[in-house]
Amino acid sequence: MKGDWPRVVVLVPLVGAMMLSTPRASQVQPDFSGRWVLESVAHSADVPTALVVHQSLARTNVRGEPITPFVKDLTVIRESPGGNSSETFRIGTIGGTVPGSNRGPTSHRRVVWANTTLVIETGTFTGSAPERGEWTQRREVWAADSEGHLQVSITQSSSTEAPHTATFVYRRAEIGSPQ
Repeated sequence: MKGDWPRVVVLVPLVGAMMLSTPRASQVQPDFSGRWVLESVAHSADVPTALVVHQSLARTNVRGEPITPFVKDLTVIRESPGGNSSETFRIGTIGGTVPGSNRGPTSHRRVVWANTTLVIETGTFTGSAPERGEWTQRREVWAADSEGHLQVSITQSSSTEAPHTATFVYRRAEIGSPQ
């Protein structure tokens, strides 16, 4: 017990110094809100020709006190020739279904910022862990390029299909423009 005390005294200033010298992640995430129209060529009917994106900002904490605003969720309407779909992603969450809680496959989902890119990962599996049994994986990486375009790179793989990645470039539609 006596031998542990000096180590604690040494570690506390060391940890404090490391915290002060570590750069903080203060990069501002891009605003993906608005209507985006596909600029790159679509190779299948299920590729969205347009995305309508709404970002919700949190401005107060659970007690109603003001906080530095941050994007708490992203709602995406994907418009494609095969039909439209809508999905809301809660940013900063990791979740899914508990194995054995239903009769279907177990699912998982992760939505996080990686610097200035948004990463959305989803998947299902029937085995004891991801990529076990029958499984699917999808990873979307959203980034704004230097010209203000939205680049969405989608990597998909499954227990029956090798990984393949497609990148789509969208331009922001002007207000009042049908496309």
